[in-house]
Amino acid sequence: MAQHQPFGAAPDSDSGLRGTARPHAAPPGDDLSRALRDVLTLTQLARAVLAERLGMPLTNVEAVEHVVMARGAGEPIGPVELSRRLGVTSAAGTQSVNRLVAEGHMTRGPHPSDRRRQVLDVTDSGLTHVMGELAPLLGLLHEASTDLTEDERAAAKRYLDNVSAAYRSYLAQEAG
Repeated sequence: MAQHQPFGAAPDSDSGLRGTARPHAAPPGDDLSRALRDVLTLTQLARAVLAERLGMPLTNVEAVEHVVMARGAGEPIGPVELSRRLGVTSAAGTQSVNRLVAEGHMTRGPHPSDRRRQVLDVTDSGLTHVMGELAPLLGLLHEASTDLTEDERAAAKRYLDNVSAAYRSYLAQEAG
């Protein structure tokens, strides 16, 4: 039975990659990296379960999430930017927005300073629908940090800020 290397581990001498260099191999994982990968995997699984419980396609749940986050940041988001964030074509993004508007979860209106553009917003009923399913998870996540000391919280925040910076750096790099 073949044994698989952990994600990011260097291949051993018996692997099929003998004599080949992996130009961008990930560094060996540590406990923090493994814990982060676990959280990222569980986050994806939880999003799929949330979509199922809401009776919505995952893309629509993600669309609502992006619009809520943009609103919270005070940065209006339109259909084109939403499509970009979802990683879908403009046509697919428009289809999701049309469906969410028709279902009463989202509205579309004129941009406050550029009337040629549109701004998306989540309706109160759409927010209530999503938060009704999401609130228990958010409560559990809040509980996960309640027993941390201030120093532990500061260290955890510094680590998460560093992870965010790493993702931003990766996203800013040119493809290829």
